[in-house]
Amino acid sequence: MEVSAMTTATDTTTTAVQSAPALECRMDRATLAHALTTVGVGIARRPVVPLLGGVLLDGRSGDLTVTATDCETAVSVRVPDSVLTPGRLLIDHAEATKLVAALVKGIRKRDADTMPVSVKTTGDGTAVLELGGYTMPVTTYPAEDFPTLPDAPPTVAEVNRERFTADARRVLVATGTDDTLPMITGVQMQVMPGTLTLAGTDRYRLAVAELAATTVTEERSVLFPARVLSAALKHATADRVRLGLGRDKLGDWVSLSCGTLTVVTRPVEAQFPSYEQLFPDTTVTARADRDTLTQATTRATAVLEAKKHTTRDSHGRRIAAQVAVTVDPAGSVSIAPVRSGSMPTR
Repeated sequence: MEVSAMTTATDTTTTAVQSAPALECRMDRATLAHALTTVGVGIARRPVVPLLGGVLLDGRSGDLTVTATDCETAVSVRVPDSVLTPGRLLIDHAEATKLVAALVKGIRKRDADTMPVSVKTTGDGTAVLELGGYTMPVTTYPAEDFPTLPDAPPTVAEVNRERFTADARRVLVATGTDDTLPMITGVQMQVMPGTLTLAGTDRYRLAVAELAATTVTEERSVLFPARVLSAALKHATADRVRLGLGRDKLGDWVSLSCGTLTVVTRPVEAQFPSYEQLFPDTTVTARADRDTLTQATTRATAVLEAKKHTTRDSHGRRIAAQVAVTVDPAGSVSIAPVRSGSMPTR
């Protein structure tokens, strides 16, 4: 028995909220899936209104810009040479993402990624997604109701992407998540002539990294939301990263651009702690093999967990367990767990 791959599915429960502007775009499935995943960074988990759960497809001059926002952060990806008919269309992000995955179930990923997919409006104004021989209607929202987004602010620093990504991830490890202390929920980015310095802290840890940068402004400083930065780094793949700072009638904005990816967000409105005096004048006090030091720290932490160790401050509040780092003048470094009320043991 031969089964035709060409199937048209009809879903009477999924209808367009309003006739969408004319748009037709075509690309391979991997490109659309990547764009939807990337802009998902800008969508709230529980949008306050349905259209904020949508993704705007804006086709102009042959290129498609895919954008999503929660009104605090806007994430956009440009897909070049993919627009057949220019226009704007606002489709449901979650539904489109699931369809792009569901319509290739059972097909090898390598083959599925190269399959052509198109999104377009039909004669009655509804939107459809075509993939793998299926034509599926997708939920749309009025594109004219999509929030007006700020332009990416002027670039103030440009750095190597690989170096920036590696150092930013090291700094992000030290940031906090307590929204009652907003100054610990961001990464401070300080622009100085020729350098970009990243710093983050959760009150117990502090991480600082200094990168060579091409700068075009006087000294500036901004607190970039750690959650947004962490998510953006996963999708930054071009050679260079650009940091932008600007202000409009709605307030301050900070941006991160890398290739076809642009993230524009509100900076954290808080004063980052002054940390410079915490560092000694000497730049190196001891040097140890990284893998050996990591292994020793892992073992010390495992010992504390095995003992169900709990450390409390003077007010009786639980704080993070500690390990002691001992530097021997003879040239060795040791790591040992610190138990409450006792000396470090090894």
